[in-house]
Formats: sequence, structure tokens, C-alpha cells
Amino acid sequence: RASGYFTYRKVSGISIETDNKNVKAEEFKEAILSCKHKFSKSVSLRIEWKKIQPQGVSFVYYNSEFTVAPTTPVCEVPSSAMTGTVVQLSCKETEGSPPSEYQWYKNGVALLEKTGTGSARAANITYTMNKKSGTLLFNTVTKNDTGEYFCEASNGIGLSQKCSVKRMQVDDLNVSGIIAAVVFVALVMALCGLGVFYAQKKGYFTRLTFVQKGCQMSGSEKVRCLKVTG
Repeated sequence: RASGYFTYRKVSGISIETDNKNVKAEEFKEAILSCKHKFSKSVSLRIEWKKIQPQGVSFVYYNSEFTVAPTTPVCEVPSSAMTGTVVQLSCKETEGSPPSEYQWYKNGVALLEKTGTGSARAANITYTMNKKSGTLLFNTVTKNDTGEYFCEASNGIGLSQKCSVKRMQVDDLNVSGIIAAVVFVALVMALCGLGVFYAQKKGYFTRLTFVQKGCQMSGSEKVRCLKVTG
């Protein structure tokens, strides 16, 4: 759908006008927009069409090619993570042309790109941000990485677009809890083993075998067997 306002800027030394300021056309059918201009030979002229919407420029038509503003990107941010693990955040939008570049923010502050020099190096960055693919990778995430994250997509056309803010909580691995659980399971298994050993020593399993055999008998033989084993 191409409904919107197509405008031109007033520039000194250039006169621009159109035959029809209010073009109406059916969807998926041809629509012709006219642009007549006069300019002096000393002026370098670039003619482009822009579709203007309330949220800004949605696309530009220049030199028989369309360039399209980005749409709201889709961000994937885990709600929780354990310290020391690998965590990757992703950001992507597919409508922009040329393809968008991506900038990640933490707690409203733009994250530095890991270049190995300058302020990025001094900040001791523990992540890798890929502005082309939109990924934010933590090879070893820490509790300091807890925060609210969002991503912004831009390609120089119209306004940049950002996804909603999502919080990532990083917690330490509860080693003491894991050890306690392992000890508890080991104790339960040891007690079960001791119970089986005690039952075998007292002959409970042998008596049970006799009772099962007695159950297979019939009449008075079964009764006598049960009395003997009982």
C-alpha cells in the first residue's frame, strides 16, 4: 500500500511543481505522479520521491530504485541465565532496504562495539556485538550483565526502530544446593540398600517365595503351605 504524502523540499534556485497534488488510484494498479522542475545550470540536481507518514519517511524512490525504512525489529532476550554460561541475544528486521544495522542498549545506554582499541578496550568488554547480524554474545556471562536490554535498527532511511525493553537476570550457580541434593539422594540409596540386605539376611525374600508357590497350589495343600510358611 502506497497511500501517504509525496513531497518535495523548497530549495533556492529550483522551481518544482506537479500536475496533480492529490492522486487517487486503485490498489495494485498504476498510479502516475508528476514532478516538473526548473533549475539553473549551476545547480546539481537530485530528484527523489519520499513517502511521508506520521511516523516519518517509510521509503524513498531514487534512480529507479526503492529504499525502504526499517520496521520494528524482533528481539530475543533470555529472562534468566546462570553465571559462567554462554548467552546470545538476537535482533532482526527484514523489511528495510538497504539492510539495517543494529545497536544494542543496556539500561538505556548504547553498548560499545568491541574493537580492541580506545574506550571500548578500556571498558573491559566481555561481550561481542555484531551490528550486521544483530547478535549480542556473552561468552561467559556474569552477574554484572543483569539489566534491561533493547535493540535499535536503522539503515539511514526514515526513523530508526527499536524493540521493547526486556530484562535479563543473571544469578550464581547454587553449588551448595546441588551438593546437598546429591548427598540426600546418596543417603536414600544407601538406606534402600541396607534395607534390602537386612531383608535378605532375615530370609524375608525366601518366605515370600514359598508363599507365592503356595498360592499356585489348590485346596488343602495351599492351606497347609501357608500355615507352614506363616
